[in-house]
Amino acid sequence: MLQLLVYPLEHHVIGAAAFGIIYFFIGFFLLRRNRLAFWIGAILPSIGGVLGVYRFLFLHPNPFTIFHVALDLIVVPICIYSLMKKGV
Repeated sequence: MLQLLVYPLEHHVIGAAAFGIIYFFIGFFLLRRNRLAFWIGAILPSIGGVLGVYRFLFLHPNPFTIFHVALDLIVVPICIYSLMKKGV
């Protein structure tokens, strides 16, 4: 959401902020160890990561994008690992 205050309102900035709002809710459900949240936490950040790399390379390279992709690279494997465990 912070990037809405830092950068001009363009479609890729608004899209990244929307992903941020969705990630907030996914994170809330991940804390509750909800199995569906682990599936969504593995899928949506994968999509967001790919779009983030595209955004960085072709639209608007900035520190926010690098940070977001780095978070995606952390969250996705953790969600997949949690899904593979029998306790979730």
